[in-house]
Order: sequence, then C-alpha cells, then structure tokens
Amino acid sequence: MSQFPHINLPLKNKLTFTANPVNVVPLPNGEILLNFASQPLITKLNANLEIVWEKIIQGNNANYVSSKLSASSDGRLIAIAGMTDLRILDAEATKVLHSVEHGSWGWFLGAACFFTRDNKTIWYVLPGDENENDKLEVMDATTFEAIASYPLLESQQHAYTFHATPDNNIILLEAAAGQENSILLQLQLIDGVISLTELTQCDDVIMGNFAPSGKEFVMAPHYDGPVEVYSFPEIVKIAEQKQEAIFDGSKDFPASEPDNINYSVFFVDDNNILVVTQFGRLLLLDRKDLRSKAEVMPEGIEFTAYDLDGNPTTNPDYIYDYSSNIINVMIVHNQLLLTTGEGQLRSYNLPV
Repeated sequence: MSQFPHINLPLKNKLTFTANPVNVVPLPNGEILLNFASQPLITKLNANLEIVWEKIIQGNNANYVSSKLSASSDGRLIAIAGMTDLRILDAEATKVLHSVEHGSWGWFLGAACFFTRDNKTIWYVLPGDENENDKLEVMDATTFEAIASYPLLESQQHAYTFHATPDNNIILLEAAAGQENSILLQLQLIDGVISLTELTQCDDVIMGNFAPSGKEFVMAPHYDGPVEVYSFPEIVKIAEQKQEAIFDGSKDFPASEPDNINYSVFFVDDNNILVVTQFGRLLLLDRKDLRSKAEVMPEGIEFTAYDLDGNPTTNPDYIYDYSSNIINVMIVHNQLLLTTGEGQLRSYNLPV
C-alpha cells in the first residue's frame, strides 16, 4: 500500500454532455459558462450544474483551434476568440456587440480574451502575418476601441494564456510553444501604454495559480523538473521539490513507467497544493515541504492499466502505465471541477 492516506471526495453534482467542454468560465453567483470542441454551442449552468440556457454560436474550428471562451467578472460581457476572429457578446449571448477579424491561427494555437478585474479593458492576441510578430492589443470594454498594442513573439509559434494576479494592475501572459518551451510575460497598462517584461526566471515552467494569500504562486514542470513556488509581486523562486520526492513511497500503481506530474498544479489553500499526475491521480502536497500528504480520491473516478502497446491489461507483469477517466482539473468557485472521458462535468468540495 501507498504511504499516502486517501481523501475520499463524495460527488456533489454532475452533468453529462455529448461532447467534452474545452473552456469552463466562472460567472457571478456561482454560475459558469462553457463551450465545446466539436459543437458550436455555449452553455450556461447554475451553481448546481443545471442548464440555465444553451445558445448556438457559429464559429470556425479547425487545425485543433477551438473557440476560446471568457467573460467579464460582472457577467455583463462574453468573449469568443476563434480561429479567424474574436467576438464580444452580451450577457445572454444573443447579440454580437463587437467583432475583430484577423488572419487564421495555425495548428494548436490561439488565445482567449482577458477581461481585467475592474472590467474596464479587454486584452487579446492577434496572429502575426508571415513576416510580423503576433500582436497584443488592449480594447476599451465600453467603446470597444483598441487603445494600445504591442508586438509579441514570432508569428504563429505560441499558444497564449492570460492569468490574473492579486495586483489589479499586473497581468501574466503565458506563451507555450507546444512541447518545446514556455515563456511567462508580465504585462501592465501604464498611461495608456503597454509595458511588457519577460520573466526569464520562469522559463519552461507552467503556470498553476496563486495562493489565496496572494503572496505566492505555484508552477508545474514542463518535463521532469521540480514543482516550484514563486513569491509575488517579487516573482522570486522561494521553494521547489523534485518529482522523485513527491512520488516517494507511492506503491498503489506499480508499473514499468513511473508516474510524473502532468503539467497541472494548484494551490487549494495557503497550506496545500494539488498535483495532477500523468496517471490521472490527484496528490495533495504540504506547502511547508512540498511532499505528498494524501491522495485525493473523487467519487466516480476510475483507473485503467495499459501495456506497452497501449492495450488495457490486468496482468501486473505487463503494466506500463495507467490512465484515469479525468481529462481536465479545475478549481472554480471554491470547488473542484473535473471533466471526464464520458463527457461529464463533475463537482466536488475541495479536499481540505
């Protein structure tokens, strides 16, 4: 048996779709908004994962570029960033208030729009032409006028993700070049001009989230590196832990291929960090030493063992690795949300 105690999480609510959600966006009053990779559909759910409304929103999805969804924190505006345009919609997704057309994003690329916490501006990225860099722009959220722009990285090489920070005036922009590298940029709008700083100390690690205290954030390794914690606003690495130490003593999943961290780490509270593993496990780390203290077991999550050829097996001598039915893990509205291979969205209380 593993040295890790198990934390069993009873299922709160679940909803099954015909396609897997690709974006889950928080709205006021515990509501959420989501869209899907293979359907031109936006769905609004209440806090119990019950459907409030569904709207057909046509868009171009190709080259593994799905429309990326975001919303203002007051729920007044919805943004859809697609392969060849971005659209700003009203709260009910019935009216297009503004649109920006652009050249087509390449395979796996793109960026969701970002609403600042005060809902005064909308930040977005446009793909560059062949000889031009991708471009960062800022739009006034009332007039929809572009008020600032800044050349980013080389054309069509990165997928971009915006991250809010505890400081309303600072935004982080993550630029991932597939499996090659990841870059973190710090953005500010100062007197109507974009200020951009590359955070080279965070090269090739993947953004997790901020602790509730706002004083630090956690990063996942791109490959076999350690979990890292950085201070904020200084952005200095203040703690790290090797993966070997995190998995030390884990014997529940014997396999020829060792488990590892699968790009996702989250502060659950100021004292606990949740790690998603390649096998689809959820490990709870103690912030003090970044060592595993428990394995979280959400109700309804199952594991399948596979051999070297990718076929399911029950023979322990042939087990190469494992996979659970979890696809994505999120912490939204102070609860744990999981999407699964069955097309389900499932909610649980946090494991602390």
